[in-house]
Amino acid sequence: MESAIQKLAIVTFFVIGLSHIVQPRAWAQFFIDIREKGATGSFISALIHFPFGALIVAFHNVWHGLPMILTIIGYSLVLKSLVYFVFPKRGLKSLSRVSIEKSWEFVAAGIISVGLSGLLAFIHITIISAGN
Repeated sequence: MESAIQKLAIVTFFVIGLSHIVQPRAWAQFFIDIREKGATGSFISALIHFPFGALIVAFHNVWHGLPMILTIIGYSLVLKSLVYFVFPKRGLKSLSRVSIEKSWEFVAAGIISVGLSGLLAFIHITIISAGN
C-alpha cells in the first residue's frame, strides 16, 4: 500500500503544482472566495487538505530514510486540517494572507510541489530498483 500512496502523492503534487504555476491568479481568487465564507471557509480549506493527509497517515506510516518525507507531509496536512477545523479563526487568519497581488506565491508553491513530486518519484524508483 505504501507504494500506491507514493504514486498517488507523485501525481497529486505534480498536477496541483503545475496548476499553481500556470494559474496562480485563479488559485488566489479561489482561496479569497473561500475566505469570504468565514468559518465555513476555514472548514472548506480543511476539507481540501484532510483526506489526502489522512490517507498518507493511514497507509504510509514510514519513519526511516527518505520515504519519511511523505509521512511528515501527511501528518502536517492532518495537523493543518485539525487547526482549521477546531480553530477556524486561526484558519481564516492564514487565509487572509492570500491576495491577487501576491498570487506569485502560488507559482513558488507550485515549483516546490512539482519538485517534491520529482523527489518522491526518485525515491519511489530507487526503492523499486533496490528491491529487484
